[in-house]
Amino acid sequence: MRSDSAQRRLSLSLLLSLLLSFVVATSHVVATATDAKSAGTIDEQFQITAPDGPGYTGYLVNNTRSLVRFYSFLATFRVDNGRIAGMKPCKSLAECPSNFSSQVADLNLTVCKSAAQSNCVVGVSTENTLTKETSTLAIDKSELTSGFNAKVKGDASKGLPDGGNPLVVSIPSAPHAGGDLYLVKSDYYAARKSSTERFSLALLTNGIYPVTIERGEFKPGGPSLEPRKYVGQPAGNPNAAPTPPFLNGFTTDPRCLMATREICLVPQAFPENITFGLKLRLNQGFNGWLYGRLAEPLVAVIPSSNNSSVELTLKAKPVQVPVPYGWVMNSQLPPAMLAQYEKDRGGGIYVGKDPGSPLESISILKGHSNKYDDSGIQEMLNWMPLLGDKAAALPTQWSFQTLNLKSDTAQALARCTSQTKTLAGLIFTNATTYSSGAPTFDADSGSLDYKVAAPHFAPDGETLITGTYDLVLNSQVARCIYGFTSAPVSASISIVNESGEDRVATTTISESDGFLRMAAYGFTFSSPKIRIKLTQAGISPAPTAKKSVTITCAKGATTKKVSGLSPKCPSGFKRR
Repeated sequence: MRSDSAQRRLSLSLLLSLLLSFVVATSHVVATATDAKSAGTIDEQFQITAPDGPGYTGYLVNNTRSLVRFYSFLATFRVDNGRIAGMKPCKSLAECPSNFSSQVADLNLTVCKSAAQSNCVVGVSTENTLTKETSTLAIDKSELTSGFNAKVKGDASKGLPDGGNPLVVSIPSAPHAGGDLYLVKSDYYAARKSSTERFSLALLTNGIYPVTIERGEFKPGGPSLEPRKYVGQPAGNPNAAPTPPFLNGFTTDPRCLMATREICLVPQAFPENITFGLKLRLNQGFNGWLYGRLAEPLVAVIPSSNNSSVELTLKAKPVQVPVPYGWVMNSQLPPAMLAQYEKDRGGGIYVGKDPGSPLESISILKGHSNKYDDSGIQEMLNWMPLLGDKAAALPTQWSFQTLNLKSDTAQALARCTSQTKTLAGLIFTNATTYSSGAPTFDADSGSLDYKVAAPHFAPDGETLITGTYDLVLNSQVARCIYGFTSAPVSASISIVNESGEDRVATTTISESDGFLRMAAYGFTFSSPKIRIKLTQAGISPAPTAKKSVTITCAKGATTKKVSGLSPKCPSGFKRR
């Protein structure tokens, strides 16, 4: 972690934005720098290592650790004159100060105790893909994680769910090499700015992880709940609640997904030929997009009789996700990358304490753990020649999370997706990096395009890594985008490589239950574009995206409205 002096030089907003990039990067070193994966370990237990000394830059993309990093917390912040004047962690709203600038929470959702309860886990299911046997038996083993002591008492009248200890269940129908225990992690991130407001869901992340539980001595991780870490720091925008993940944090023992000083949840490999399902009941959060690490998803969204909540069921197969990783001496970095990292000091510092020190006196691990965009894709492509264009590990994941429709990557489809009151779409891929938002609409080709990227090769440097991509698009949204009628829709899928050439892949297309399902499998990386084009007999597409769009741009107190097919803000202005 950064020293206190370094932390004081960073604003709270910067700390929050950096957490996702370095929380997995500061793990305790347990192996040599040249042997990140020890003999006999499985890919799910992949651990990063330290460089040989100062003067190195490293790179890592692995979001599993970021999705399990926190147990339940509730915290209150008070801001005065642009600085944090007070911070207090609470176990309930009754314990929190009533005078605050923002309250933030991460609640590990608990098992639903009644049909009337919302914001909870209804259940977990499995299906054996060979025998077609199904099961909904999942035995709550919450007593195994009582030592986390992380329960938060919710308040339904304020929109705050109960937060529990990490939820571990036994799934007898899905035994893995270490037993039949699984961590079911549904994190409900919420915030509000005053006691008169209800908490608003900002992010929901979900995952299922095979685990074993070991007892001994471990390095605990989790959120940093010490007020002294925050009081006195610049607060960024004092009129806004912090955005996810809200708090700085401590990295967990690298042997564990989650840990206390005495308990370690050790990751295990998924069993083969098992599809997993997760059912949640929530009162908000499913009128947008979901994205993550799954294959062949089946989704159902069922509203309650009074529309006060919805039950979302998502069944899918886990996927292997390539993890690129390695250290390079700064003298071996291309000049453009070295110049970029001279300016951008974000990341996990392994050598040195001050990120502002000369690069020859520190070593920093770059990369991403839970945020993906075009710049992240390009950074990974820049690293591939330096890392042999291969993955360091291929851990299997089963995870998904919500997407804010106001994010930049979703702007192109926001008008159509905002017209539906249910799930607009889902995007899942095993690519290392990808555009986490909705597909972009190419008005010239009439296609929905999506970017993905990953190393070409598995850790052996010879086996080609093959990709998976699933798009489940709300039928109403699809017809809105293209101006189609309710008649049947056809689709074509192509995989376009960096040279503009189509690649061969196995594709599937279907429409049922109000969703269009499109999938591509078996394509190879490094940076293909997945292109989907919808057609309807007798109709020439007149995409709504070709209509003029008006945006608002701001520069200080000055605002301007700009209209056009693809409007952009003038120089010096930012989109509001």
